[in-house]
Amino acid sequence: MPEVRSAFVGFEPLDANYVYCPNQFFDVCLPNCSRGTVRVVSYILRQTLGWLDKQGNPQRQEIQVRFRDLIDKAGVSRGAIGPALREALETGFIECTTTPLQKSRGQSGRTAAYSLCWDTRQNYETDACEFAGFFSGEGNRTPVPNSFFDSVVRNESLAVVKVVGTVIRNTIGYQNQFGGRRSSHPLSYKDLKRYTKLSDRSTLANALRLAQQVGYIECDQPGTFSHDFVRQRSASYRVRWLKTDQSSANSSKTRPESVQFKKQTRNGSETRPEERYKNQTSKEKTIQNENNKQHAAAELKGIDSLTSEGFDRRTAVQLVQQRGVDVVQRQIDWIDARNPCDSRTGMLRKAIEEDWSRPAAIEKKERRHRNRERDRKAEAKQCEDDATLAAVKRSRSDRKQRLLVEWTSASQVEREKWIHDAVKNEASKSIADIIRRQGTHTDKPHVRVLDVVARQKNLPPVVDVSDV
Repeated sequence: MPEVRSAFVGFEPLDANYVYCPNQFFDVCLPNCSRGTVRVVSYILRQTLGWLDKQGNPQRQEIQVRFRDLIDKAGVSRGAIGPALREALETGFIECTTTPLQKSRGQSGRTAAYSLCWDTRQNYETDACEFAGFFSGEGNRTPVPNSFFDSVVRNESLAVVKVVGTVIRNTIGYQNQFGGRRSSHPLSYKDLKRYTKLSDRSTLANALRLAQQVGYIECDQPGTFSHDFVRQRSASYRVRWLKTDQSSANSSKTRPESVQFKKQTRNGSETRPEERYKNQTSKEKTIQNENNKQHAAAELKGIDSLTSEGFDRRTAVQLVQQRGVDVVQRQIDWIDARNPCDSRTGMLRKAIEEDWSRPAAIEKKERRHRNRERDRKAEAKQCEDDATLAAVKRSRSDRKQRLLVEWTSASQVEREKWIHDAVKNEASKSIADIIRRQGTHTDKPHVRVLDVVARQKNLPPVVDVSDV
């Protein structure tokens, strides 16, 4: 760990090697998952989206994952690998495409293969409970330097990774309607606590201080604390980038394999990433313009929603630009469940500014709905099973009655022969004795006798194979 920290002098600029990472890694995975899960997901992200062909498609969708790779390259301890993989699978970040097999006598072993899980729905989901895979639509990607995955995620504590990831998400991870990305962004302690979900203030302070000391981020402008609300100002942070001379010197050195993955340009083509990033084709520009139009339309819709809730247009524009359309719409949808008493707009504004979590009333309502749906399905299944059982019983009764008709109309000789064959074929001595005691004069012969009648008369037996 110390040698990695002392060697770090800044992230490579975006004209070097980077991964077009889905924003949901920062919005969903990083704040909600354990360190082992974050490292497993980032390793598969890095291996999948860091190696693209000339058309921009991943060269490998399925990644073979060995325990040794997760230990040496992803930085996951051996004891945490199992729980981390289970959490990543259960939360929908990855899916297992090839199950592992343990090597044994007469059977060769097989390494497990995993792939990223993609969500084809229209909505960009930030709620961990509703998350069903990374957003597969256009946009919502951030060009993240390789060293974030290779150095920060692999070697640092989860708190430091969350702080650095928050700065990345709120700077280069934010793209405005003109395609530009932020160089720095003000982040208060309240903002950092909300984004990172670090409840302990001292842990957050230590992680923030360490991230600056190591050189992952920089404080662009110190904050100002004042009792006067107008004079208060949050500190601005930015990603620390390599200088030109540092970048060239750093590129001439090869880091150990245990510290950094194998380096390669993002899509393997001869075109430099800077040219691919800035000089887009006409098709890419068309897509970008369409995304900008959609984003502008979404912002306008959010502003209109706030004005309909009683906000003046200036405040509505300010809230949408500061907090984003998703946060605004989410809090509008939840405001009724908070039972506002005095000032609905005041509570809504505070909820938007602080991005309050989902109300417990909604969670209880959804839980009741899930329970009712589960009970409904269970009741329907029970009714279906009861109907099937009743049909089986009727079918058995019909077949038995048909065989009893044959028994009733048979002669004494035929009955004796059927009883003899049933006793001969019966393995249980007690059942054979019961058949003998019944004799030929019984009106209810044993089912074994009826089975003999069915075979000789070419009729269905009492217990048919289709009943099982």
